[in-house]
Amino acid sequence: MVVIFHRGSRWSRRHSFLMLGDWAIIILSQICAVYLRFGLDGTDYLMAHAGTFVAAALIYMLVFYMSGMYDPPTRLRRIHSDFLPLIVTTIGAGLTGLVLYARPQMTQGRGIWAISSLLILALSYESRHLFMALVRRGFFLRRALVLSDHPQRAAELIALLEESSTSPYHILGMVLCEECDPADYPTSLPVLGRFNDLHHLIATQNMSSVLLSISPMRGQELMPYLRPLRYTGVEIMDYVSLTEELAREIPLAFISDEWLMTAALNSSVLQIRKTKRAMDVAIAGVGLVLGAPLLLIAGALIKLTSPGPIIYRQTRVGLGGEPYILYKLRTMREDAEKDGAVWAQKTDRRVTRLGYYLRKWRLDEIPQLFNVIKGEMSLVGPRPERPEFTNQLAVFIPFYNERHLVQPGLTGWAQIQYPYAASLEAATRKLQFDLYYIKNMSFLLDITILLKTFKTILVGLNHSEEFLGFDDKVDEWLSDVPPPAEVEVNDGESS
Repeated sequence: MVVIFHRGSRWSRRHSFLMLGDWAIIILSQICAVYLRFGLDGTDYLMAHAGTFVAAALIYMLVFYMSGMYDPPTRLRRIHSDFLPLIVTTIGAGLTGLVLYARPQMTQGRGIWAISSLLILALSYESRHLFMALVRRGFFLRRALVLSDHPQRAAELIALLEESSTSPYHILGMVLCEECDPADYPTSLPVLGRFNDLHHLIATQNMSSVLLSISPMRGQELMPYLRPLRYTGVEIMDYVSLTEELAREIPLAFISDEWLMTAALNSSVLQIRKTKRAMDVAIAGVGLVLGAPLLLIAGALIKLTSPGPIIYRQTRVGLGGEPYILYKLRTMREDAEKDGAVWAQKTDRRVTRLGYYLRKWRLDEIPQLFNVIKGEMSLVGPRPERPEFTNQLAVFIPFYNERHLVQPGLTGWAQIQYPYAASLEAATRKLQFDLYYIKNMSFLLDITILLKTFKTILVGLNHSEEFLGFDDKVDEWLSDVPPPAEVEVNDGESS
């Protein structure tokens, strides 16, 4: 199998344009607001309140980042990209006003706050339109060729590019292996030549990337010819790496044990464990202190509204496949599992009325911070499942037990990217996101996931069938396995 890694950094000119543009918009909007309010005397005000303006800029940027202003739009996003800047900027303005007026020593004039908020709102909205206009004109795009040895593989790769609205590639055409017939490629891309012409085309057409849609065996044959291109700065991307880059997941149908071994060598898991542990203890400790009043109130309401214990204890599978006891606030009736472990239904009658709201706002998961303190869980990692369901899923989903190579997490990449799994296919999709996290573990990724988790809690997650479109390409090994009709693999007390 061919194992090709992307260039190593996902930071691009697109991110730089948007983020630096937002910094400039926020700072210049505040400066303009001051001078519009005070005229030429605004310089003294700026100097006297410099800390206030810096704090406001930081709040805005944090809200922008947490709200996904720099994320590529996906099919699962319900808010249209045209409205996202307006909504997020309004939230940022509101939080800025609350924070600044809560601290008198950092108070910003109401007129300045109002004017700067309107300027930021208008300019951030227009900057996104400018960005999309530049993208449509070919800015920020890398010139690329598709190297193919089979029409079906080429079609899959092109479909992946078309589904990504923020693909960084401008595909000029295709290069075919010698035995391929151009007539078999009914695509809109022109055939520019054969493999022997590849080096010449790259040099004359100023290509920066080659995207591979070739078989593993063909990839092994072509590596000696493709490898020298990497030394000249040409990016080589196979289908797995391209999916990782654009969709932020790992396609299970295209990987093997060899790929997983190479990915493990590329992972920073050993270096990050100590950092993760320190962050886990610090944040979990603060979370327990701040969440103590909520726990007391929720515990009292649980005791008053339904018989049974306040804390629900359940066996989950942890690091290395070892079981441990997970703590949650009880959200189901005491006899919910009198007939044994059952996967939770979409409309589960076992959930109490209070439990519905505890789940909706994720308050039932606060006791899991004790699991984090004990070292049984991390703040970020694959979501732990029950042994009964883990054994079932491992039978049908290849590499499912790979998720047990790292500590399970209170939140994770799969949880913020995909809703509760409502079928075997959906559980497979979540594993693809878990594998992406395992391969790309880093301190920055953990911080990103934690920030986006706050957004997820505020917005809430729906069941997967309520979102737009599953991945239609269900893996071949799953085609003969009928998915459970009304089953949900979720994080409730019975899953």
